[in-house]
Parts: sequence; C-alpha cells; structure tokens
Amino acid sequence: MNDRPTEQPLEACDVLVVDDDFALSEAITQLLTRSGLRVRKAHNASAALSFAAFAPPRVAILDYQLPDTTGLALAAELHAEIPSLHIILMSANNVDIDRKTLDQAGIKVFVNKPMPPGPLRQAVMRLLQTPA
Repeated sequence: MNDRPTEQPLEACDVLVVDDDFALSEAITQLLTRSGLRVRKAHNASAALSFAAFAPPRVAILDYQLPDTTGLALAAELHAEIPSLHIILMSANNVDIDRKTLDQAGIKVFVNKPMPPGPLRQAVMRLLQTPA
C-alpha cells in the first residue's frame, strides 16, 4: 500500500497503522489483517492525516517518533478531527508522558515497543468493541 490516498474515496478501515519502520508496520498490518480487520498503513503524519480524512479509521496505532512530527502531536490532530477515534501510542524510547496529556490527545493506550503481537491484537480488538 502506498502513502498517498487516491482521488476516489477510500473504503473505510478499522485500523490505521502509522510507523516509519516499514518492517514493523507491515508486521502489524499482516497481524491485524489475519484477524479480519481492514488496515491501512502510513509512514508519516501527513500521509496518516490524508488517509484519515478520506477513510476515518476506528483505531489508530501511532509510533511516537515519526519523521515529520511526534505521535503525540499526530494523536492530538487526529483526535480533533475524529473525536471517536481510539488511539494507541507506541514508543521504543523511554518517554515520560502523564495520563492527563495522553487523555487530552485522545490516547487510550500507551505501550513500549516492541509489544508482543498477541497483546497488541487484543488491545485493538478491545478498543474496536468500546463505544466512542
């Protein structure tokens, strides 16, 4: 899948994966697709915002370190545009973000990378069943 939305509206998706680590984003995409979910992936914030504008996801999995912004800033933008969006923020770095800041950005779950596939899939499935 490329990083540019098409001119035609995209089919709605369940999960948007945003990570500049191509191998990791592909692994997460495959894991969730095998679980029957419709997944889109983007490798930077601007592509993620474009995808979300055309086909709002229900859950977003964001990396904290993105090439064009932080996952925290992207979460706040996505949350402002799609208040019902459930957001998971992942980081390989030791970042100290308080719960109030996470809540303001619409982040429901914060996890350290690498996160085992099973718990990640379970977190996504739980969020998909959670009302907005």
